[in-house]
Amino acid sequence: MITWPVQRPTLIDGNLTLRPWSMDDVSTVYQICQDPVIALYTTVPVPYTEFHARVFIENQDDNFDRHDSMAFAGVVNGEVVLCVSLHSVKEFDHLCELGYWVAAQARGEGYASRAATLASNFALSIGFRRVEAFTDPDNEASRRTLIRAGFQMESILPQRMTRRDGTQTDAIMFSKFAASGLTGKQ
Repeated sequence: MITWPVQRPTLIDGNLTLRPWSMDDVSTVYQICQDPVIALYTTVPVPYTEFHARVFIENQDDNFDRHDSMAFAGVVNGEVVLCVSLHSVKEFDHLCELGYWVAAQARGEGYASRAATLASNFALSIGFRRVEAFTDPDNEASRRTLIRAGFQMESILPQRMTRRDGTQTDAIMFSKFAASGLTGKQ
C-alpha cells in the first residue's frame, strides 16, 4: 500500500533541498525552460512561455491531491536549479515514473543524481515498489545520472519516444526497486 503524504514534502541532502513549487518560481521556471537542451530531452512545451510555467506550478497542488504526481523544485544556495518529479503514478501497481530537468548552469555538479536519489528513495519509502525512468538514447548525461542514483538499465524499448522533429526513437528504460535498498536522506 502507498502511504501518500498528507502534505507536499520537503527532502534535504546537504545543500540540496527538494521543496514544493511556489508561484514565486514562475519566472525562474520560464527562464530555465528556454534552454534548448531541456526542450530537446523533455516534453516541456515549445515555445515555453510564462503561461506554461504558471500553469505547471498552479497544477501542483491538484496533481498532488489526486495522487497523480509530486514535483519538487531543487534548490541550492537559495536558487532553483532543477525540477524532479514522481509522475505517471499507478498506485495499484506500486509504480511511478521519475522525470527531471536541470538548469544549464547547474549541470555537471551532481545535483540531478542527488535529486533523483532523494525523490526515488522517498517514493520507495512510502510504498512504491518500482520507480521507472526513460531516456533518449542520445542523452548520455541522463543515463549516467540514473545509474549514480541507483537505477539499473532494464530494457531498450523500440520506437517508444517521439523527438521534436517528429522522428521516432527508442527509449532506454531504467528502474529502481524497493529491494534495492534505500540511500540518501529525507
